[in-house]
Amino acid sequence: MTETPASAPTPREVAKLLANIGVLLELNGADAFRARAFTFAGRALEGVDADLLALARADRLTTLRGIGPGIASVVKEYVLTGRSTIYEELRTATPLGLYDLLRVPGLGPKRIHTLYRELGVDGLDALEAAIDSGAVAALPGFGRKTAAKIAQGIPFARSSRQLRRYPEAMELASRLLDWAVQLEGVLAVEIVGAIRRRMEVVDRIELLASAEHPNAVLDAFQCFQDGSLEDAQGEDEALLTLSDGVFVRFRCVPPASFVAATVWETGSAAHVEALARLASERGASFTRDGLFVRGEPVPLERESDLYERLGLAYVPPELREGLGEVERAAAGPLPPLVERTDLRGTFHCHTTASDGKASLEEMAGAARERGWCYLGIADHSRSASYAGGLSLQEVEQQRRAIERLNRRFAKDERRPFRLFWGIESDILPDGSLDYPDDVLLGFDYVVASVHSSFGMSEEEMTKRMVRAVRHPATTILGHITGRLLLTRAGYSVDVEAVLRAVAEAGVIIEINANPHRLDLDWRDVRRAAELGILIAVNPDAHSVRELDNVAFGVNMARKAGLTPRQVLNTWPLDEVSGYFAKRKRKQGG
Repeated sequence: MTETPASAPTPREVAKLLANIGVLLELNGADAFRARAFTFAGRALEGVDADLLALARADRLTTLRGIGPGIASVVKEYVLTGRSTIYEELRTATPLGLYDLLRVPGLGPKRIHTLYRELGVDGLDALEAAIDSGAVAALPGFGRKTAAKIAQGIPFARSSRQLRRYPEAMELASRLLDWAVQLEGVLAVEIVGAIRRRMEVVDRIELLASAEHPNAVLDAFQCFQDGSLEDAQGEDEALLTLSDGVFVRFRCVPPASFVAATVWETGSAAHVEALARLASERGASFTRDGLFVRGEPVPLERESDLYERLGLAYVPPELREGLGEVERAAAGPLPPLVERTDLRGTFHCHTTASDGKASLEEMAGAARERGWCYLGIADHSRSASYAGGLSLQEVEQQRRAIERLNRRFAKDERRPFRLFWGIESDILPDGSLDYPDDVLLGFDYVVASVHSSFGMSEEEMTKRMVRAVRHPATTILGHITGRLLLTRAGYSVDVEAVLRAVAEAGVIIEINANPHRLDLDWRDVRRAAELGILIAVNPDAHSVRELDNVAFGVNMARKAGLTPRQVLNTWPLDEVSGYFAKRKRKQGG
């Protein structure tokens, strides 16, 4: 094998590869045991923090949980070369339309293989035709109800065909950027568009480059091997559709246009229109080619120069959505947005006591390694039996374990740290919380979340959540809409009514930072801030590595325009302790 250790994949990237191989094996009808082995190995690696390169070189990958000799050879090849023969062969053998079928709720790889093998279904159109003809309902293991449910999910799959969640899009954009910056003649490359605005879901990858000879760079970019060319709208851009359906737009401009083009290509259409309108009012012209005064280009060294020329304070990329940010920037400097470095801890974290992959001690140690001074543990409550919810006896055992650890941490006066004892209590269908009130009031805090009975009407679900919010033990309302991005829409709920109840009860709203959730939506977080609601950026971490999900939550907090003080977990340890203690006194706990 030819080694490329400088670009060795991370455990998370290897985990994703193994999971994809497991899916592709099932899609191609391979032995179910083998497919599950890859899937299990991928899950086992998700929370691992290991030097895979060193293990691969020493032939010790099999020391990792879930990695047998066969999978170890796959991992070794990928770690040492950056390529995977089995993955590339499977991807080549898999019709592209089957990837679209994976987006249909209720369709897993095994069923998709059956549809492909028995009916030749190789895409959404073929699936729809097979359902309409009754062929799907006639298949063993399907039936009319299953066929009807699959049919209901087809529009969702179509609407999300080219969409990607932010982390996946950013990962791909970063790889393309690394490739593009090495093209001959390129002076600079910037990721722009929705990704730079940190949108939770994007429909394309957009890159902007600078070069003295843009056409030569465009010609080189169009030779990218993993994509097919599309018709470009402008002479200074190239459009590609990658093999997995991702749309890529690459624009290259002369150096003098690069700064203005970065602003143009980053902002939403509404933001750019507002800037162009303001420029016109000031006797200037802002176009995709630059900022001009009396036909002469205005030299710009940085983006803030353009905003200053227009009489505006600098607008961070996350806010460039055309939602009044230009008007606010005209009135003066915008308040500083929360940064990831502002966080001093977080809440809603799981351990091996329920469905987490790391122990209490491991999670605490990882939080301290990140420089945090507190961590909130909120394992699942007993109703969540599928997630190892804690019995009353296990609740008490965890309380004692946290107290022991806190006594140990208290001895280290140089590094103050505390574990807060919480629980993620299920909101039951009638709006009550899991566990008796006296148990709930004993926790430092309670995250109240819906995990069941998603099919309620909007009125029923809203009443359910409002009742839960008004429970004296509720401290934080978790993933308020239950959405899973590009997987399922949230349940029907009147978010405005729930937010008003939250504000009245003095409860905190969570931005669930799991990149598959990012719930509450940043647009609704803006409304929550208007109502004076305090926000917690929570990773919903089930492993040490997932503590870093907070970065995605901070993105959403920034898009909502939140300052550090509006986010609970930027507060110092003593303030958070005081806040929880005050709530407990008020509750009578």
